[in-house]
Amino acid sequence: MRDRKQPEPPQEASSPAWMATLGDLMTNLLTFFVLLFAFSSMEQSKADEIVSGLKGMSITAIPPLDPNAPDEIEEVQEGKFVITKTNYEDEFESEQQSSEDVVQMTMMFDELYYKIKDHIEDKNLENLLNVEYIDSFTIQLRILDSAFFDSGRATIDNQAKIALDEVCEIIVQYGDLIETIRIEGNADTVPIGKAGYRDNWELSMDRADSVRRYILSVSDIDPSLLVASYYGEYNPIASNDTEEGRAKNRRVDFVIESKLKG
Repeated sequence: MRDRKQPEPPQEASSPAWMATLGDLMTNLLTFFVLLFAFSSMEQSKADEIVSGLKGMSITAIPPLDPNAPDEIEEVQEGKFVITKTNYEDEFESEQQSSEDVVQMTMMFDELYYKIKDHIEDKNLENLLNVEYIDSFTIQLRILDSAFFDSGRATIDNQAKIALDEVCEIIVQYGDLIETIRIEGNADTVPIGKAGYRDNWELSMDRADSVRRYILSVSDIDPSLLVASYYGEYNPIASNDTEEGRAKNRRVDFVIESKLKG
């Protein structure tokens, strides 16, 4: 008699795939509500420490890793951390303030330039003075030689003194922005031929210093800002072959440098 074939054991019915997903979702929800319950029962001081840590605070667990940490650390209660404030926020605020200061100083230096320019135009002083930017941080105020000085002399003309007084009143308002005011004397190549001066170089020196001394006597400009220098015939802006060119070369320049330069 042949052996009967044994019946196969019944297979267990498998769960549908969506139940696994549902199980994971329920587990996550349970974890979420447990965390909510834990936070609701947490002491306010601990909650504040956590919030502070998320706002630029750092937790110092191993003091030797922090080069700015003190040699001794105060003893704290068990379960507490030593909270130290980082310098990132302070550095960012400092850099932001520095940038704002640069923008403000640049705008005020522009204001100085346009005030001098408008004053020259309003008072019709173009025959005496000329102002222009050399670069973003340097203003040049040019005094025409023939309008300020008699030929071969370093005494400032009375009409020129009035113009100089008014310009100094503008400049003194912006003294905090200024690093240096160079008063530069220049001349042409024609021999001086006047008693008292050996050459044009010496005359240009005396004229620059004459302007410096006059400014100090009539204005409140900080004396430490003023520097008198002279170039004689060696810093021309035009050809010395014509009378027009020589007239341009006989000049005194105010070179006003901002503190932002260099």
